[in-house]
Amino acid sequence: MTHMQRFSFPVIFKVSFLGLFFVTYSQSVLADKVDDFIQSIHVAPYNCPDDKYMPQVDEYIKRSSVLPLQLVKLKIHKAQWLTCVGKYDEAQVMLEKLLLAPAMNENSQSYASVQYHLGFIFDVQDKPQKCDYYRQSEQLSKGKFNDIHLSSQLGLITVCDQDKQDIGIKLGRLFALLKSYSDGSDLESLAHIHNNIGLLYGSIGQRALAAEQYEKTYEIGLNVYEEKNQLAPLISLITAYTGSGDYEKANLMIEELGRRNLKVNTPLTNSWYHFAQSRQAYRTEDYEALRKSLRSWDVFLEQISDQTMRMLYEWYVAALCLHDKDRTCVSDFLEKQSDANLAMPSRLSKHIYYTGFLVKAHLFLGDVEAAKRSFDNYSAIALEKIKNQQTSARVLGVANLHNEISGLELNLAKAQEQRLQIILLVLLILLGLIGLGYLTLGRNYLRKLAADPLTGLANEHSVLAKIKKVKAPIDDKVNALALVDVSNFTAVNAKYGYKAGELALKQVAESLKQVTREKDIVGRVGADQFIVCLVNIEDVIAEELFSRVQNVLTDITFKVGSGEKVNVCVNMHIYSSVTSLSDADEVLAEIRSVLRKA
Repeated sequence: MTHMQRFSFPVIFKVSFLGLFFVTYSQSVLADKVDDFIQSIHVAPYNCPDDKYMPQVDEYIKRSSVLPLQLVKLKIHKAQWLTCVGKYDEAQVMLEKLLLAPAMNENSQSYASVQYHLGFIFDVQDKPQKCDYYRQSEQLSKGKFNDIHLSSQLGLITVCDQDKQDIGIKLGRLFALLKSYSDGSDLESLAHIHNNIGLLYGSIGQRALAAEQYEKTYEIGLNVYEEKNQLAPLISLITAYTGSGDYEKANLMIEELGRRNLKVNTPLTNSWYHFAQSRQAYRTEDYEALRKSLRSWDVFLEQISDQTMRMLYEWYVAALCLHDKDRTCVSDFLEKQSDANLAMPSRLSKHIYYTGFLVKAHLFLGDVEAAKRSFDNYSAIALEKIKNQQTSARVLGVANLHNEISGLELNLAKAQEQRLQIILLVLLILLGLIGLGYLTLGRNYLRKLAADPLTGLANEHSVLAKIKKVKAPIDDKVNALALVDVSNFTAVNAKYGYKAGELALKQVAESLKQVTREKDIVGRVGADQFIVCLVNIEDVIAEELFSRVQNVLTDITFKVGSGEKVNVCVNMHIYSSVTSLSDADEVLAEIRSVLRKA
């Protein structure tokens, strides 16, 4: 029988394999790098991405080599950032396209995240679709993605089903959520819940209580939120103080907003700042301050896509025109309000200050009938406000009762938990006794399951599981693999019978056991192949060890029943990497493919 040995590829094959390895390795390195980057920049849905990472995000989005799933995550991050800087239209277009992306899986975190962010954008724009998206994201994230689930829950509780669920029950549900996060370990979520309680308090006219919640949100947020996101609760706090008529505190917070905004300085936060100034000036009838703030506000409004902000700006401009007795300007504004597409949205058109302005504006233009209609509307809103303030005590009572029920449920849950702990303790003792039996009998059994019965080496499943856990090497070292292929195994089986084939495999296994070290990973993969893995080793030492393996495999022979001497022919193929070996399955498949072609 011809003695065949081959330990290296032909030159052409070497070049093509190295080229393939280099391309695969480069792609793998880039994929790992992008994955690490995405993980490092991730923020909760209710926080804002850091501006400094956005150039790198844009660069990766443009690269054709970025994987489809990575591209989806990068674009969601970009859309979240666009929302934070007030570019809602651009963010909406990007998110809606992502829903149709081929790489998008409806059960994935990315899909749930897109649903939530669309809900938030429509929430800001006061569009009815917001609740549909919040419900979708709440259902998709339940039990899987906690930050998205909490954000969706808060959106649903705060702005949805207002006509179907008592505000008191909504507040009670928020209090219950607050209790569940009250251990203080998740400060971002805690701040987010306080903010939503403030929103609900504000909706029933309890401005002072709302201010308390916003203040807590702001104080907690200073420690956990990115700087841009620290300003949103500050704006809410200013709104609460202004709504309660505490203009002195509102002014102090506006000054704080101005100082904080010096670092952030985005078109959106600048717009917030000048909006707060304009509203304060309008409420205190300081029209020169209003004139000045409006000039600055207009500059930044041009750079964001916030229709509500634009309408508020136009209202304050009209108020200044009324003060200046500019009939054309006031008339133009009122004419706009008759167009459904340009008019103030319903939640703002029912504001008592806005309806009061309309009464004055119509009287100024001499339109008595329109002034009467606006006054009737103003009176109805004022009466409704008084009624809401009277019923808010009942609402708070319902909220407190719901909160007490939630507390009782929590106490019952704790008692149940204590009972479960006792049961678990008994079970643990029993499991400990079972574990002793496992240590003596089970380990041996599992060891047998992980071993190849013929050679005693680790079987394919076991050895690949170990190799895939190998981490990236350090200090300029490598991880190295050698695939040993018994090339004449089939021929030996055919000529001398399966017993001779098994003997050939045993001889190779024994040789590998002799030459490898205890810390090396060695196993049988497939019918006629073995694998040797050297972990975190210097390249030169790896070459020396593989040379030793090669030498010991060179002269393997054995005798069959007839006394004939049989040579064992093997090929050895080496692969090295400066990354982890988590892709060992793919590497092994690649080498086998190369062998088949060879």
